[in-house]
Amino acid sequence: MDGERGTALVCALMVTTLLATLGAALVLVVTAESLVGANHRASQQGLYAAEAGIERAIGELRRLSTWQPVPAPGGGSSSGDFNDGAFAPQLADGTILDLARLTTERQTDSNVFYPNTPDRPVWRLFAHASLERMIAGNAGPAPPYVVVWVADDPDDLDGDPWRDSNDILIVRSHVFGVRGTRRAVEATILRESALDGAVAGGAMRSDVSVIAWREVR
Repeated sequence: MDGERGTALVCALMVTTLLATLGAALVLVVTAESLVGANHRASQQGLYAAEAGIERAIGELRRLSTWQPVPAPGGGSSSGDFNDGAFAPQLADGTILDLARLTTERQTDSNVFYPNTPDRPVWRLFAHASLERMIAGNAGPAPPYVVVWVADDPDDLDGDPWRDSNDILIVRSHVFGVRGTRRAVEATILRESALDGAVAGGAMRSDVSVIAWREVR
């Protein structure tokens, strides 16, 4: 009898251990799937925010009668909901973005791609704000946070990277999203002739065509 009870106890312990192992494995799988799903959603959200940054920049550039001074210093967005005015914005998770350093990094990466000529693009900070601020006008630092740079197209061959001569600009939108995600989109855009008539406020609206659009990895 004692031997039978001992055998039953061992069997019960083995079954309990097996069930506990299976339960732990199930929890691990579910947790991993949840993290993968959350990371995918955050990544997609960042991509959409980067695309929104490009579209918003195009919308503002469309209102300008000329793009000649856009690549020069001081020609950034004047919209309060697209330019929060912060030199080192702090995100909701405590991350501080050093915009000057990021601009230097953008230039360094660009210099590797473009040859060292007088027309090599010089990137200038155009706008930066959280997506929440861009859409709803809220001043909070909630991610994703959008940073947009512009540069003169090197093919205008005017020898001046601070001046647009062929109505073509390069726009780069970089997003710092939730869960530490980063996504970037770059577009080359062409300004066409101003349309007849005026928009609200009396500003002329130009047509803008997208020559190239790519996600940057």
